[in-house]
Amino acid sequence: MATDIDQRKLKVAKDWINKLANGTNPIDGSILPDNDIVNNVHISRCLFYVSSLLDDVGRKKSSSGKQYELEFQLTSELASKVYIAERTGIAMFVKEINKVIPENMKPLSASKVTQWLVSVGYLEELEESDGRKYKSPTELGTSIGMTSSWRDGTHGQYLAVSYDANAQHFILENLFK
Repeated sequence: MATDIDQRKLKVAKDWINKLANGTNPIDGSILPDNDIVNNVHISRCLFYVSSLLDDVGRKKSSSGKQYELEFQLTSELASKVYIAERTGIAMFVKEINKVIPENMKPLSASKVTQWLVSVGYLEELEESDGRKYKSPTELGTSIGMTSSWRDGTHGQYLAVSYDANAQHFILENLFK
């Protein structure tokens, strides 16, 4: 079992890795250039993978196919325990939310959050000429701290939406009202 000092070190390491994976310099908070090596989709995915491994350090990983006694519900007490990154993607943010819920509660999905953001006007769903759909922040979404940038992926370019601390707080405070 990790000590308190180890937990603090793990939290700092995870925060720095997440910042790099999201294209942010962890030292000064500046956005890294698109051509920076950490913005390569393979490097970014590797960093997110390492971040997920750090999540598993010192705790038991839940088994797949588990039956849940409770539907997802986020109380203000649980919301206050959610780690807020300087900037993150929705999947990593939802993972942080799911870390604070009881083991017998059904986890939240990133798609549920993005569907809600579309329904309340913070994201819009757009379609490319080839039929692929993607979500992009609206003016309302941008006003709360959502940003987007095009990145190169294994299947071509994709729009990566990032959520700053303000946007994460907004989601926690409003998702279940």
